[in-house]
Amino acid sequence: MHTTAHRRRLLSTVTVLTLLTTACQAEPAAEAPRWAGPGAAPPTPAGASAAPTAASPRATPVDCPDPRPAPRSASSLDPTAASYLGRDGDDVATAVDVSNSCELVVGGRFTGLTGGATTTLGRGGAGAVVRLDGAGRRVLGVTRLAGTVADLEVRRDGGDIAVATDRGVWLLDARAGAARWQRGRSASRVAVGAAGTVAALAGTTVTVYDLTGATLSTIRPQGRTVSDVAVDDRSGLVFVSGFRQVQSGPCVPVQIAYVHAYDRRGKLRWRAYDHPADRLGDLCADSRADRVAMGRDGKLYLAGETAGGNSIFARSAADPTRPAPNVVIDMFTQASNTSDAHYTYLARLDPASGRHLAGQVVISRIDSKGDKGNTIKPYAITADESGRVYAGGVSAYQIADRSRIILGGRRLAPYAGGDAWVLVLSADLRRRTSWVVFTDGGAGAVRGVAASSGVAAAVAKVDKGPFHRTRAVQSDAGGGYLAA
Repeated sequence: MHTTAHRRRLLSTVTVLTLLTTACQAEPAAEAPRWAGPGAAPPTPAGASAAPTAASPRATPVDCPDPRPAPRSASSLDPTAASYLGRDGDDVATAVDVSNSCELVVGGRFTGLTGGATTTLGRGGAGAVVRLDGAGRRVLGVTRLAGTVADLEVRRDGGDIAVATDRGVWLLDARAGAARWQRGRSASRVAVGAAGTVAALAGTTVTVYDLTGATLSTIRPQGRTVSDVAVDDRSGLVFVSGFRQVQSGPCVPVQIAYVHAYDRRGKLRWRAYDHPADRLGDLCADSRADRVAMGRDGKLYLAGETAGGNSIFARSAADPTRPAPNVVIDMFTQASNTSDAHYTYLARLDPASGRHLAGQVVISRIDSKGDKGNTIKPYAITADESGRVYAGGVSAYQIADRSRIILGGRRLAPYAGGDAWVLVLSADLRRRTSWVVFTDGGAGAVRGVAASSGVAAAVAKVDKGPFHRTRAVQSDAGGGYLAA
């Protein structure tokens, strides 16, 4: 069973990680995309609900960084920058995205952060949306908001920034210089579609807004915990993920992951996982759908978590009697010798139908105990235009080749308790382009990842330093990380 993790009240800092997507050589996706560019999306499938008109695809912005050579191995990476952000123990970086002009947009709570112009909206406060150049080496602007920024996403067409805070939901302009609207009292997760549909999560309620801030619907999945939201304006759907607790059937009690798709009026269109308890058979391991996100390739991505190997993630999202289309690379992608370790599951779904296109287990292993499975949890997932998958979170000892990880030409310090990891997979999920941690003798967790137009970024919460740093906008402990 899942239990609430005990959180140590250590000096909390934050890390922002930026690297170039093109450090991973371009490769064909498992399903070749028919479009390209940060604002592009697939054609509306037949039978899908009508969506607002979105702008046509665009080429990569001319001010994006130049491509860099591919890493020689998955355990070696040369980030463009690595930096702390914020100087207070309560500071945290919670979300990151790439703007239409290849800027990095970071959200969280930051004190003492300098650089660029400062804008204050409302009463302001420690909560902030920070804009950096695409290499992560220069702060371009800081927008102060009341409360803490819990999540954000950049609109693919138009560049508006949807922001979730504990004081409400905001839609900011592309430079975070003005608010287009503000609604509600609190939100923990937010998503925005290419045409401006916004979905915000507060507790177990998802509120859907149009581009002007008018409420379209309110979604309350009955008897379910809600973890995340995503929006696809091409199919006209809003996605909700989480789990439900079941007290009947052969597995009592058990948590069952789900992904639901609703139209903008709140009508359920399809569901993935969420199987009836009496159809689980011996799939009795708890499962959760922690994160859901639209990739830049137009597909829907899931980052899930399960406690033990006998999980519904071994089966099709539509039918627990059929095997899942999972891709195995090595023992770090196999649900074997796991005991009750909590491990990660990544999946690609068709947003219009919920069809399960591909998946992969991600697990850490203890080499000194016969490679026994160990806990690794996901807190973020996305994909770039070519379908490469990016995920991040926190791992116990240890990910593959942990002792061989080299960042910026230097080998990292050994595992010290809670590695902040980022994994990059080829579009067919058959090769790890990169699997590294940024904890360099410290401890923490990656909280957000983003990738588009040759730029990739991740943000992390630092429970204990140090993290790897280079070309930093802030070198002393307090929050943010960049590698070059």
